[in-house]
Amino acid sequence: MKFLKGMALFAAGVVTATSVSVMAEQATRNISVSYRNIKIYADGNLVNTSGANEAFIYNGTTYLPVRAVGEAFNKAVDWDAANSAVYLGRRPSGSVSPTVLLEDLDYFTKTAFIGTESSGSKKLYDDGKDNLGNVHNSGMYLGYGTVQYLLNGQYSRFKGTVGISYSKRNTSSKNRFKICGDGKLLYSSSIMTGGVMPENFDIDISGVLNLTLEAESGDPRLQIYDAGFYS
Repeated sequence: MKFLKGMALFAAGVVTATSVSVMAEQATRNISVSYRNIKIYADGNLVNTSGANEAFIYNGTTYLPVRAVGEAFNKAVDWDAANSAVYLGRRPSGSVSPTVLLEDLDYFTKTAFIGTESSGSKKLYDDGKDNLGNVHNSGMYLGYGTVQYLLNGQYSRFKGTVGISYSKRNTSSKNRFKICGDGKLLYSSSIMTGGVMPENFDIDISGVLNLTLEAESGDPRLQIYDAGFYS
């Protein structure tokens, strides 16, 4: 079987052939694929393949959604658009880019407000602008509470910047960001409030199975900028 990144706008459960466009070697061509409500099992567990995650058959070969299958085996799945590459688990050694961005890693459990839950379609308030006026391209806000991620020991470092958003640069609210690995405190930021600059963090998470991020604040404007996990 070959793995192919999940394709959008596929109708689930249709037993018919459909014409779609695909990209290969910088070229576009139309192909006819067959949907047969194919079920995928990983170690005996049924994988969710609804919607854009549906498998299909093309020229006698069954193509599977790489993200759904990778995550079923507890492997981080990362799409590198610049290099047209898909990474399952660790990136090649020597990579200077994060294996996966924090904002792209699905959480296990949470009590905090994160991502897009109260800011429309934006993951960051103020379009990623921190209280110094610097604009960040990735990240997410973290409201009061915790977010838990299952890392399964796949990463060695967690790097990023914590700060408050531009519109809250004069806030008197006191915010603190903590990172715990397998129940042990790995990092605690300074108290983030008006007049305090963003703070970089770079922590060793080698062998960590369960990572928890915590925001100690009633003000959901604590932001985690340019954060990523590195192999």
